[in-house]
Amino acid sequence: MGRYCSQVLSLVTLAIILNNSGVCFCRNSISICGEQEREALIQFKQSFRDPSRLLSSWKGQDCCKWKGVTCDRVYGHIIKLQLPQPMENQDVFFLAGELNSSLLHLRYLNHLDLSGINSNHRSIPEFFGSMKQLWYLNLSFANFYGTVPRQLGNLTKLRVLDLHDFAGGLVVDDILWVSYLQSLKYLDMSGSKITNKRGLIRVINMLPLSHLSLSRSEFGNFHLSSVHLANFTSLVHLQYLDLSMNDFQGPIMNTIFRNITSLQYLDLSSNSFNSSIPMWFDKFTSLVHLNLEWNDFDGIEGGLFSFLKNNRCLKSLRLGYNQIGKDISTTQGNSSGFTENSLESLDICNNDFNGTLPNWLGHFTNLKHILLYNNFFSGPISRVIGSLLNLETLDLSYNGLNGSIPPSIGRLSSLRSLDLSNNQLAGHIPESLGELGDLQQLSLHSNHLGGVITEIHFSNLSRLKELYINDNNNLSFKAKPSWTPPFQLVSIGMSSCKVGTQFPQWIQTQVEVEDITLTNASLFGPLPKWLANLTFFELDLSYNQITEPLLEWFVNSTFSAVDLSYNQITGPLLGWSANLTFFMLDLSYNHITGPLPVNLTFFGLDLSYNNITGPLPVNFTFSGLDLSYNQITRRWLSLIFYELDLSHNQITRHWSSLMFYGLDLSHNQITGPLPEWPANLTFARLDLSHNQIIGPLPGWSANLMFSSLDLSYNQIIGPLPSMFTNCSYLDLSHNLISGSLPTDIGIMHQVDTLYLNDNLINGTLPSSLCDMELFDLNLANNSLSGSIPDCWKGSLSFLTLSFNKLSGVIPSSIGSLPHLTTLHLNRNHLNGELPQALHYCTGLVILDLGENSLSGSIPTWFDESFQSLSILRLRENRFVGSIPLQLCSLSSLTILDMAVNNLTGTIPRCLGNMSSMINLNEGNPFGPVAVAPIQDIVSFAEANLDWDQEHVFEIIKGRYEEYTKIVLQLVVNLDLSSNDFIGSIPEELSFLSGLNGLNLSHNHLSGNIPISIGNMTSLESLDLSNNQLSGTIPLGISALTYLAHLNLSQNDFTGKIPKGNQIQTLDDPSIYSGNPLLCGDLLRKKCPDAEAPQPLKIPRPKDTHEEDKIEKTLFYVVVMLGFAIGFWGFFGVLQFKKDWRRAYFSFADQAADKAYVAIVVKVAKLKRLRLSRSV
Repeated sequence: MGRYCSQVLSLVTLAIILNNSGVCFCRNSISICGEQEREALIQFKQSFRDPSRLLSSWKGQDCCKWKGVTCDRVYGHIIKLQLPQPMENQDVFFLAGELNSSLLHLRYLNHLDLSGINSNHRSIPEFFGSMKQLWYLNLSFANFYGTVPRQLGNLTKLRVLDLHDFAGGLVVDDILWVSYLQSLKYLDMSGSKITNKRGLIRVINMLPLSHLSLSRSEFGNFHLSSVHLANFTSLVHLQYLDLSMNDFQGPIMNTIFRNITSLQYLDLSSNSFNSSIPMWFDKFTSLVHLNLEWNDFDGIEGGLFSFLKNNRCLKSLRLGYNQIGKDISTTQGNSSGFTENSLESLDICNNDFNGTLPNWLGHFTNLKHILLYNNFFSGPISRVIGSLLNLETLDLSYNGLNGSIPPSIGRLSSLRSLDLSNNQLAGHIPESLGELGDLQQLSLHSNHLGGVITEIHFSNLSRLKELYINDNNNLSFKAKPSWTPPFQLVSIGMSSCKVGTQFPQWIQTQVEVEDITLTNASLFGPLPKWLANLTFFELDLSYNQITEPLLEWFVNSTFSAVDLSYNQITGPLLGWSANLTFFMLDLSYNHITGPLPVNLTFFGLDLSYNNITGPLPVNFTFSGLDLSYNQITRRWLSLIFYELDLSHNQITRHWSSLMFYGLDLSHNQITGPLPEWPANLTFARLDLSHNQIIGPLPGWSANLMFSSLDLSYNQIIGPLPSMFTNCSYLDLSHNLISGSLPTDIGIMHQVDTLYLNDNLINGTLPSSLCDMELFDLNLANNSLSGSIPDCWKGSLSFLTLSFNKLSGVIPSSIGSLPHLTTLHLNRNHLNGELPQALHYCTGLVILDLGENSLSGSIPTWFDESFQSLSILRLRENRFVGSIPLQLCSLSSLTILDMAVNNLTGTIPRCLGNMSSMINLNEGNPFGPVAVAPIQDIVSFAEANLDWDQEHVFEIIKGRYEEYTKIVLQLVVNLDLSSNDFIGSIPEELSFLSGLNGLNLSHNHLSGNIPISIGNMTSLESLDLSNNQLSGTIPLGISALTYLAHLNLSQNDFTGKIPKGNQIQTLDDPSIYSGNPLLCGDLLRKKCPDAEAPQPLKIPRPKDTHEEDKIEKTLFYVVVMLGFAIGFWGFFGVLQFKKDWRRAYFSFADQAADKAYVAIVVKVAKLKRLRLSRSV
């Protein structure tokens, strides 16, 4: 490192001497460029479009004075050309055009920088290869496209070559030409697709490189471990190496980097490296920056502290977005011999680090940036944080930290950004934060902080720009009305804080503010008029009690986006004018009445869930308008909208002229046929579902450009035309469409979602269905017949063909659908065995093959590879054999229905291990809700499953019912009824505490009901009828609190029927019929061992009086003694334990707030329900 710096210093010194010598020797000479070179530059300029006049200085005779042009000071030759670029944040355009070969006339040019121009996807010109005097060539970010010309290999003097391609359009197919650049020290080919990876490695080993950047070079699946050590023997001078975003895989091998001892900067981020981060990085004694983020590392050899301790020169370490997952608070090891470390930036965010914050952070006193967010740290914030006096950024957000904010943070005088949000911090905010004079961002939101914030907390925060203290329900912000803050905020977040009933007065001093969020802040009454004078970008005051008359406040305001939803705003909108300049305005869920005003212009307006009446005005101009759930009536003539939602109103007739991008008129009272719109009309989205439209599809449907068309739940008749070639979402379900599907339906290539279910369609399924690029296909509840075509392919994720008359076997090509998430083939006439290819559909969440004639055994390939399978329904088929044990490994299964088959053998004990049937919320006072593990919930989300569209039929509580939407997600059912199972009921089934329904009826089961059945605390339906079960009915059944259906008939039970709790409500004698040896009151059969009733002993009056007196005395003594002990035991402790007292009253406040919020939310839901019912 030192030798390299000495060489550079010598070169710089020599250059200065030579430059000064030139000035001295030619002091009287005039540096004017030649005529030929000036003409070359003019031609070069004319080949560009220069809308921002970046080359406006290129005029006059002396081109050496033109911007970006440097001439030799002796002879006036142009030696350097660096095209000017727009300043950062300047709203100008880059130079654009085709490079002119006139540059070849610049025969003395050695430095050419064309970075940032816009070549409009043209190729790099080959004539660059003739400019052999170049030693610097920069073509980065120039939007070049195509193959990099091998003629660049002629530039043998080149020391710097920068081809950084942001757009990714360059291709390097012959890397050999790079080996000719024997003077090259700087090479950047980031973003270029290099086809010969191994050839590249050999070539760069032949060059004296000090800087190499190959980011985003599409190495994909390339294992660095396959590179031989000998290929890197010459990279001893390399100081900068960037191999990020290449999808390298495998571990990082020591042999790859062993000889690169001069390395200072190493970036291996955004790859697929796995295993642990190795210890040998400490061999790079000059390493300053190491970036390993966005990989799959699962640990650090020796621990994080040892890694940092051994890399003393390291200034920046970035390990974010990995899976390291260690408790770094206990990995300090031996700190003896620790010397001062250079570390300035530590980023380990988005890992699985846990434990408490490590105290060894205090050793790294040079730290400026600590980023530990999105981990699992717990416990209090370590006090050593307050000793890191050089800190500028501290981000501990999204962890599980608790305790209070340490006052010592106020000592961090250099701190600019403090983010402690989304933790479990409690207590008061220390006033010492007001001493952080350099602080620009303060984020304390989403915690349990309490107490009062006053002016003292902000006394010296003159540079503060962002303040987020929202979602701290016990936090109050109290400032004097006359307070003028020392700062000018840009963003304010104080939602769910107690700011008082009036809008905070100090905000009117914040003239630079862009957005304010004060949702659920208990604001009441009208808003101050001065608020309209501020130029916000966004203002969110939703969920308050604001009652402001609209016109008076909105007329002069200049906000871009305002959210006043869920308030108490009343009155009409009359008087509004076109002067309103809102970009977005949300007034939903208020009490606005009356008709709509005319001449309004908004980008987006939401007035849903109000009481607006009357028709729409003629001259409305909106980009987006939501008027759903109002009382809009009648028709309109001419409207121009981008997005219009008028669903859930009382509109009874349609239109004559419309221009919309999106129109929602669903859930109205529109009748009659569809109108004849002009053929050139363009809709992106049109929703007319849930109306009373009748008649066939009109001719315009063949030509109109639809992105989404929903005409479901109407009375559309006639056959389906194959004309929706421009539509991607088509829903014609729940109509009266008849006839067969068009044989050429495959020409509808744009359709990816097709719903034709619940119609009168007949005929067979055309094979051209497989030619469509479908994502979701639903043809259920029709009269389709014939076989299912065996040609499926592509990205089909949801396939529903249930409730038809389809026959034949399940086609094996369904196994070619790797993204298949739900498959509904129930209620058909399918036969044969399950195809082996189906085991490739491991992403299935719902598989419903019930009510067919399928045969064979249950496949053993239903195993742990089906981790997302939640519903497996095979009932009413002809399956034989036993239940394979592999089914027990389906960890996400919540419904297993194999009823009405010919299955034999015993019920596997391992069924009791199915984790998704175990209630994870035992003790939940709100009832039996089975919750799947977190990883399973994630898998549902990954499958993009919309549960609102799903439905499954199950027999629970003796009734055949359809379960849909969220209810379906909560059903946990096991039905093995009507088979030929033998043996006893496995006791392990009682482990399934989340099970709602258990049906083992109509089998040949024997033995006793497991005594532990009382552990099945969520059971609502239990059917064990028609078996050979014997013994007594266990008392545990009476402990099943939610049991609503019970059938134990036709068995051999003996003894008494249990009493007590929920079982007492099940008073139907048929529950126990067919058990001749059962007895009890419900059967009106006295049990033989029942004791005769004892005669009632009536005590004498004297005895009764004396006993009552003694009992009363004892009662009062015990009550008073218990009260005294309880009272002083509780409040006495609070009196002497200050911290306990604070915790108790803090808990009481939180409980009260939560109760209040719960009541408010419930009331809001009831209001919303009432409104929806009234519409």
